[in-house]
Amino acid sequence: MSLQLEIVTPQQKFIEEDSVDSVTLPGTEGELGILPEHIPLLTSLASGVLSYQTGNQKKALAIHGGYAQVENNRVTVLAELAEKAENIDVSRAQNAEKRARDTLGGTFGSDEAEQKRLEKHEAKLKRAIARQSAASIK
Repeated sequence: MSLQLEIVTPQQKFIEEDSVDSVTLPGTEGELGILPEHIPLLTSLASGVLSYQTGNQKKALAIHGGYAQVENNRVTVLAELAEKAENIDVSRAQNAEKRARDTLGGTFGSDEAEQKRLEKHEAKLKRAIARQSAASIK
């Protein structure tokens, strides 16, 4: 028994696999492991690593936001952005992480504009870390 995996972004159908042994999703409440016969599930996704296993081969992607639905041995991911591990520029992601950490080390005011600025840089940090994590699974 296996899973079907489909990952779609606003730009394209990113991945379609018919015989996947397991999927790990970066849920907003934590990491989710999906195996065949999993109960139906709808969850929101955070920036993180989506990985899947087919036989002895493990593949990883950096996912940034979206939703996942699990039903009838099918995992459908609607992601805001997805990046295959082999396409990630690790040094660029490391530089983005450093810039985000440097900015977050500063002070932020309490008004709405400053809070949005803080959230923007926290999201950049999470994306940079997710990219590096996915690339390390190559």
